[in-house]
Amino acid sequence: MKKVIGSLLLLTLTIACLTVAADAANKTIHKTIKKVVSPQITPLAPPKTDANQEVLPATPPPPPPAVSDTNLPKESKGIFGWGWNTDVGLNYVSGTGSLFGLRGDVVFADPLKLGAKVGLAEDAVEYKVGLGAGWGNNFKTIPLLADVVLYLKEGSLFGLDPYISAGLNYNLYGTGRVSGGLGGQASLGILADFGFDAGKAGISLGYGNYRVADTYSASGIQLCVSQPLKL
Repeated sequence: MKKVIGSLLLLTLTIACLTVAADAANKTIHKTIKKVVSPQITPLAPPKTDANQEVLPATPPPPPPAVSDTNLPKESKGIFGWGWNTDVGLNYVSGTGSLFGLRGDVVFADPLKLGAKVGLAEDAVEYKVGLGAGWGNNFKTIPLLADVVLYLKEGSLFGLDPYISAGLNYNLYGTGRVSGGLGGQASLGILADFGFDAGKAGISLGYGNYRVADTYSASGIQLCVSQPLKL
C-alpha cells in the first residue's frame, strides 16, 4: 500500500514538473517571437548643435559682369570704331536732262520717336544729312542733301519692307564755279538683304530735281540704291 501511494506521489510530482517546464518554455518561445517580429525601434538622437553657433543666411550668386565697350565685338562699333551710322548710295535721274550721282550720309535717329505716335516702331523715322557729287549732260554739281525717311510696317507691301523718303538738295559748288540752286527728291522704296552685315540695302524709285544756280538742271524719274554702313 505504501508503495502504491509513493508511486502516485512521484507520478503527480513528475507531471507537475513537466507542466511547469512546458509553460516556461512556451513563454520563452512567445517572448522570442515577439522580439523577432516586433523589434523595438530606437529613435535616432538629433545631431548635436552648438547653441552659440551663428546661422548665416544663404549667399546669393554674384551678379553677371557688366558689358563694357571693350567687351563688345569689333563689328558692333563700326569699321573705324566710331559708332557712326552712315550710308552710301548711287542715284540716276532721267527726264529733262540726266544726272548720275553719288552720295554719302550720316544717319540720325529720331529723338522725338514720331514713329510710335503714328502706330509704327519707335525707330521708324530717320534723318539723313550728307554730301553728293553729280554729273549731268553738260554740268557738274556738289550738292548738300537732307532727307527724312519713314519706314513702314514690315511686310506691308506685298510681303516686302517698304519706306518713303523726301528731302532737299542745295548746290554747294557746280559748273561755272557757282553755288546756289535748290532742288528736291522724293521716293518710295523697299529694303533688300544683299548679305552685308551692316544691314539691309534700300532700293527706291521716285522723282529728283537738281540745279546749279539758274543755269543748269536735271529733273525726272530717279532710281536710288543705298547701303548702310557703320563707321
